[in-house]
Amino acid sequence: MEEKYIFRKATQQEIPAVFALIMRRVAWMDTVGIRQWNTTKYDQRYPLDYYERRRQMDELFVLEDGESGKILSVGALFHDDERWPDPESAYYLHHLASDVDAKGTGSIFLAMAERYTASQGKQYLRLDSAVGNKTLEHYYASRGYVEAGTCVDGLYQGILRQKKL
Repeated sequence: MEEKYIFRKATQQEIPAVFALIMRRVAWMDTVGIRQWNTTKYDQRYPLDYYERRRQMDELFVLEDGESGKILSVGALFHDDERWPDPESAYYLHHLASDVDAKGTGSIFLAMAERYTASQGKQYLRLDSAVGNKTLEHYYASRGYVEAGTCVDGLYQGILRQKKL
């Protein structure tokens, strides 16, 4: 199934589409009653130009439908992350969002990000989830991500998670 998808670095021309996808996900959180990005002023903390800076740092990735060319999911693989105190060989996944109408593509993005991380010689893929978001906690735990601490970033309170690759 994954063969129809392309995991790659985002282009400069795609930054508006990336930002729009993330904002659609934020609006979706309001409709389903999830309190996360929609309650932390996400668009102000991470405006459009933020994603261009991440792209310039070779950290912004997309999952593209190989048939239509549509961006279905996005995420940033940071080279380092101040939330994590130890310098393990890892990438740090942030801003993972998928098109609300493209069910399952977040999981495909995550699996491809894991393979990419391992192919780059990294030992871990690390990420975080909001404290109190039981659905997301279960999602990551079921995929092998174990709790490794907590973090605070502005209004956001998170649980640090990692998976050994």
